Amino acid sequence: MKKFLLSIVAVFILLGASNAYAAENFAVEVLNLVNAERAKVGVAPLRLADDLQDAAAIRAREIVEYFSHTRPDGSDCFTVMRNRGRTWGENIAAGYGTAYETVDQWMNSQGHRENILNPNFRELGVGYAYEDYSTYHHYWVQLFRG
Repeated sequence: MKKFLLSIVAVFILLGASNAYAAENFAVEVLNLVNAERAKVGVAPLRLADDLQDAAAIRAREIVEYFSHTRPDGSDCFTVMRNRGRTWGENIAAGYGTAYETVDQWMNSQGHRENILNPNFRELGVGYAYEDYSTYHHYWVQLFRG
């Protein structure tokens, strides 16, 4: 029985590690896609920032439960950021399972596109969450800082 329980715990740990690995890979994919769009219009590339990555991961989990730019506690979405910088922005999306589909959706939405192409932004954090028992399953967040 002890071995069985240890096996179950190991599976949950591996699944958590797998989801973290997927989220990290998605962040790099989103960054590359966004920087390709920025290059098309002559805007400097963004770089991933660790603190924004952490904040975007929190926001991705939050929007599974409450899909809004307002946090579940009623505060502004930017309160998740420890260091806001001079300018900041947030894009959220749900329902698409790939980075390509999600960035394409953002690029076809005026407000999201403006954030992606904003020359004042220099840093990016990308969050991704998957929840099997939710409405949209796939949840994406971009946090921008200038």
